[in-house]
This record gives sequence, C-alpha cells and structure tokens, in this order.
Amino acid sequence: MTTDVLPLQRKLKTAAILLIAGLLFEGFSLYWAHPTSFLLFIGIGATLVLAGIAIYLIAISRHSVAGKL
Repeated sequence: MTTDVLPLQRKLKTAAILLIAGLLFEGFSLYWAHPTSFLLFIGIGATLVLAGIAIYLIAISRHSVAGKL
C-alpha cells in the first residue's frame, strides 16, 4: 500500500509547489504598476497555477482508476 501512496504524494507535492509558486508570482505582479505586469500575471502566474491544477487532477484520476483495477 505504501508503494502506491508514495508516487501520489510526490505528484501532489509537485502540484502544490506549482500552485504556490503561481500564486506568489501573481501576488507580486499585482504590486507592479506597469502594463507588462498583466502579461506576466497571465503568462507565468496563470500558467503555473493551471499546470498545478492539471497535475493534481491527473494524479487523482490515475490513482483512483489504478485502485479500481
């Protein structure tokens, strides 16, 4: 059972790190009053957040499917 959980935990930690990094980047870009900050907010911050969400959802779905087989 622990061999099943360890890869899931690793993927969830990766997703959490990406989400936190994206949110921090978005938070810092809100303090910068320049038009480029919006592009960085969407380009880097939102991409990191979406990547974290995607990794989380894929990890959960693959873990639940593997548990049923």
